[in-house]
Amino acid sequence: MEHTLSWVIDNFSEKNDEIRTANFSISGCEWCVCVHPKGASGSDHLCLYLQVVNPDSLSLGWKRRASYCFVLLNQSGKELFRSPEESRCTLFCSEILSWGYYKTLPLSKLQEKGFLKKNKLTIKIYIKVLEVVHQGKSTENEMLDYGGFQIPASQVS
Repeated sequence: MEHTLSWVIDNFSEKNDEIRTANFSISGCEWCVCVHPKGASGSDHLCLYLQVVNPDSLSLGWKRRASYCFVLLNQSGKELFRSPEESRCTLFCSEILSWGYYKTLPLSKLQEKGFLKKNKLTIKIYIKVLEVVHQGKSTENEMLDYGGFQIPASQVS
């Protein structure tokens, strides 16, 4: 992957609401990573997403095809989780601003004694933007790979 971001979250177990990285720029687009430390929508798993921010600043019809990988590490550098589809190519567009994992890691695993040393969680994000489109037709009929199925972008929510 071309771009790597490391993010250390201190006092992780004390966090309740969504946490975001500072915005970063890749291929003329602003991005951030979001984590829900207590799960989202009743989930009992840590949730982790890559998101396009400030989409209104991009040209009409913008798209970014990107591959990304999340790796969670504890304070001593032990790998806790690696997203399963490192080579996955995902479409980000005005209709779909974020992609990620609802079930990254069970919250019960994070709460085990000694799992998060010094209560710190490190997230490494690897990103490779494969295609940049600044202008073009609406992406509503664009086909996306969603869980192994090809579906129109307009049907993903």
